[in-house]
Amino acid sequence: MGNDRYHLRHVIGSGGMSEVYEAEDTVLGRTVAVKMLRPEMARDVNFRERFRREAQNSSRLNHPNIVSVFDTGEKDVNGLTIPYIVMELVNGRTLRDIVREDGPLPSQEAAQILAPVADALQASHEAGIIHRDIKPANIMLTGTGQVKVMDFGIARALDDSTSAMTQTSAVIGTAQYLSPEQARGKPADARSDVYALGCVMYEAVTGRTPFEGETPFAVAYQHVQEDPVPPTQYVDLQHLTDTQRLNIDAVILTAMAKHPADRYQSAWEMGEDLRRMGNGQLTEAARGHVTEEEPPTAMVAPVADASVGQHRAPVKSTRPSEDDEGGNGLKWLALFLAGLLVAIMGYFAWDFWQSSREESRIEQQQRDAAARANMVVVPKVEKRPRNEVVAELEKMGLLVTVNEEANPDIERNKVIRINPAPGSELQKGSSVTLTVSSGDEITDVPDLSGMTLEEAGKALSDAGLSLNDKIEETNDDAPAGQIVSQNPAGGSQLSKGSKVKVTVSKGKEEAQVPDVTGMPQARAVSMLESVGFKVNVNVVDSQEPEDRVVSVSNQGRKLAKGETVTIEVSNGMLITAPDLLHKTPSEAESALRSAGWQGSVRTGPVVPTGALVDNGRVGWASVNSGDLIRKNATVELRVWEFNASALLPR
Repeated sequence: MGNDRYHLRHVIGSGGMSEVYEAEDTVLGRTVAVKMLRPEMARDVNFRERFRREAQNSSRLNHPNIVSVFDTGEKDVNGLTIPYIVMELVNGRTLRDIVREDGPLPSQEAAQILAPVADALQASHEAGIIHRDIKPANIMLTGTGQVKVMDFGIARALDDSTSAMTQTSAVIGTAQYLSPEQARGKPADARSDVYALGCVMYEAVTGRTPFEGETPFAVAYQHVQEDPVPPTQYVDLQHLTDTQRLNIDAVILTAMAKHPADRYQSAWEMGEDLRRMGNGQLTEAARGHVTEEEPPTAMVAPVADASVGQHRAPVKSTRPSEDDEGGNGLKWLALFLAGLLVAIMGYFAWDFWQSSREESRIEQQQRDAAARANMVVVPKVEKRPRNEVVAELEKMGLLVTVNEEANPDIERNKVIRINPAPGSELQKGSSVTLTVSSGDEITDVPDLSGMTLEEAGKALSDAGLSLNDKIEETNDDAPAGQIVSQNPAGGSQLSKGSKVKVTVSKGKEEAQVPDVTGMPQARAVSMLESVGFKVNVNVVDSQEPEDRVVSVSNQGRKLAKGETVTIEVSNGMLITAPDLLHKTPSEAESALRSAGWQGSVRTGPVVPTGALVDNGRVGWASVNSGDLIRKNATVELRVWEFNASALLPR
């Protein structure tokens, strides 16, 4: 795919509309992620075009907390054109997996993770891109603790689709994080992403989504009509300060306000509060989040009860049959009123659904009309001068990429072909690729693999070619200074005078050894392996809790990926010995047990004393106060015994 530039290895993720592959970029010699639309989604021409446009928008985003988009293109599969996006490959775990596997996060830790997400959203909003699909599965934590936001712009492409994959399909994957305005078919803005981030925060600290239902429609309805249960009702409050408790509800419920005007007005504003929350400070939302006490319930005067009693039943008649008829009448009246209430509620529900559907239809028609107004037709450009064609295409509002190809039949700098083909309808802002002739003096490109730059320069010169810019990249298999790839590849043909680009190895890729002390062994090993290290585990005596990491070799230093990092894991067998002197043997043993000791006591020879008050108490112990001893150690105690002779001078 991509002129065989990207070699797909294996699937690393899949969703309702796409699959993600690990792939090798053969030009730059690096590992990347390639996302491809599923064939059933790619059959819609409008969808493919919006996908390309949104992918191009995403590639404009340059932020440390956003997964980088390197390239876009199309692949022909059995006559079907399938767009794809080439992205940065990020190793780590999604927030969804962390919450599912490790449980809810402490509120301050969750805030520290989501503050960079807010920064990423602010950057995208400033670039005019609304994410529309913020959820835990689109938030990745790398092995070094960096936060990455994925799938920018894809939800916009899905939302704009006019194919048979209706709006319902857009809700299925995102209903739990859908803003009220999106649920009603209204346009989304930056505050819709803020709402979704509030839902993500809710799930991160509680382990559950704000609204749950049997169908996506049921969940979306709750986003519009229901208030979420305050998250602190699902959080263990035992170890939280008043500030932390107030921050949890204030930040999340402000972000999840039904009306956009009542939310944070930007992702930046929410990010500032998340940073305050992560630092244990009182948030701005919490300062204005004061709940007034409800007024006490009014007492009902006895006369009111009597009044109610007068209307509760008719005066008893001497004809029982009429009493029975009156009771049945009341029952029928109650049933009639209940049925009327159900009918009224059903009407309003139907009216709400119809109005939302009509609004969505009108908005879709408006979007389609706007799209048609922005369409252009790709012209015929074969054998025309390169500069003339580029100027014409750019004037039409298209983005132009130019590739050169040797061709003896078309003179130099004349167009060989254009992709998409002439006659194709494209949206303004779409990309087209021109292939331009580089002339008819053809030469074979030498294979430069394994050469130094000096050797490659000579080989190219002998072939009538020259060296273009070099790219330096880490490589685990090639020593520094050695060429690992080239473009065009060895064995291909170029016009004489052309240039060849090469990628030179910088040696093995390095990474910083993260601090995993205090973590459980499994989590520490997973983090180190995700960075690229091998892990050696040594179990050691320690008073730290069992299974916790107590030390990490080379922590904070940079090592080549593939190197071994040794961690020491506590077996939890050490305790701190208490003071045993002047206690009775039973008191001394009890003090040891309270400290977690599980061993046995050995009684040694008595120690003579002239102090009657010390008789029968511990005068010597094999461990001193503060010593670290094993839980199963044997402790020797020697007891004082009163001996009058000890008072005599020696």
